[in-house]
Amino acid sequence: MKNDFIVLAPFQYMIECTCPRPEHSFILDLHKGDIITVTEERKYVDSLGWLLLVMIKDYSFFMFVDEIEEFISSKKITSLLDMELRMNYLEYKVNESLDGLNKEQFDLFASELNDLKSIQKDLAVI
Repeated sequence: MKNDFIVLAPFQYMIECTCPRPEHSFILDLHKGDIITVTEERKYVDSLGWLLLVMIKDYSFFMFVDEIEEFISSKKITSLLDMELRMNYLEYKVNESLDGLNKEQFDLFASELNDLKSIQKDLAVI
């Protein structure tokens, strides 16, 4: 089973080879809306830990499980399901703020909802 994640905030990721030769390392720029596919293929490297095979754009490489978890907790990436749930919650909060005539909350929730809808719309085009 593959797990797809969506980039919510642009960031750079250093792809490092687990071999002793540093010339295999390079920086990958990730942009809002990019898809990160985490496969079930994994490997364990002594003294480094577990790595999962990840596909981003035209690249396939192994990424540390801890890094993926850190990207999720720092809200740099999210799963498709979590994005749908967040959008559902934001729609509720937008309606609630309209009912309560709370402009500040409306602006805050509507802005985040529009950002997520924009990402979702770009995904539908791909």
